[in-house]
Amino acid sequence: MFKKLLYTSLLLLSVSLCAQATNEVDRRVRAYPDFKSLRDVGIRIQNDFETDSLRIRAAFVWITSNITYAKDGNISGTQLERIAYTNAEEKNDAIQDIVWHKIDAAFRLKQGVCIDYTLMLNALFEQFGLVSKVVTGIAKTEIRKLESRPTYKNHSWNAVQLHGRWKLLDPTWAAGYIDSESGQYIRQYDDHYFFTEPIDFVRHHLPSNEEWQLLSQPVDAETFFGAPIYLPEFCEKGIRLSTRTSGILTLSEEQQNYIYFDKLPKEHLMHYSIDGSDEYKRMGLKKVAHDHYISRIRLRRRFNRPCESLTVYMNHEPILHFRIQEGIRQ
Repeated sequence: MFKKLLYTSLLLLSVSLCAQATNEVDRRVRAYPDFKSLRDVGIRIQNDFETDSLRIRAAFVWITSNITYAKDGNISGTQLERIAYTNAEEKNDAIQDIVWHKIDAAFRLKQGVCIDYTLMLNALFEQFGLVSKVVTGIAKTEIRKLESRPTYKNHSWNAVQLHGRWKLLDPTWAAGYIDSESGQYIRQYDDHYFFTEPIDFVRHHLPSNEEWQLLSQPVDAETFFGAPIYLPEFCEKGIRLSTRTSGILTLSEEQQNYIYFDKLPKEHLMHYSIDGSDEYKRMGLKKVAHDHYISRIRLRRRFNRPCESLTVYMNHEPILHFRIQEGIRQ
């Protein structure tokens, strides 16, 4: 018993010290002056921080604090173009010229899209001598059945090796978001996208090469698109949603919808709202096994107005987003 208490105390102390170190890195980096180039940012970070983990954190915080998302898209003016080369070295040099043209343009304007965020962060990691990669794939923004519709790469993010293990990061999503009503970019840092666990990351990021899921059992595209949209707060609640749960609910007078949970915390009061309304309904939860629960929801048509979405809340924070479709009439 004493050993268990000692281990718990040491673990909590370690977490506390780690949080203090992270907060100090964030504070120092956000107080940095202006720099003439991204390379100068890297030199300052290398001088200020001695370990790889702190340098990674510092680079991530600098990018997310200083680069604004360019709503108009390509800000560097770089277009797809043919490059001429006679050997592998010339090809690599030509590609690097294009990459640094984009990086320098984004740095100068302090604006960029996802590829600019990730190229800049990757360049800093390489400057630190770290093994890193820009990963491309699909960021989940909708729930749908895969069927035969084509899918296109629409996003990029980063992977970096730390102590021999790959870590996943998304500086674009961590930096902020575009407000759907005003269309304005809102800078709001979200630490969820720094060193996100692979099982959580694949809920909203599907790499083109499944190797970069970093999972022993990769998720297929059909499961990815058919699942609900997991909001960042979901991962903090100790919840595990069953793979039986579809992200598409049915609007019907007869048919009921089921949401299956493989794990819920002891305190699991949840509510839901339709189409973002202020009217919240409590979710009924039936325990079917240890930590396993089922919620049954019937969605009926109201005022002849179709419903489009359902959002689940825990402790007043949104955690899951479902799409609602019209039921097939018998």
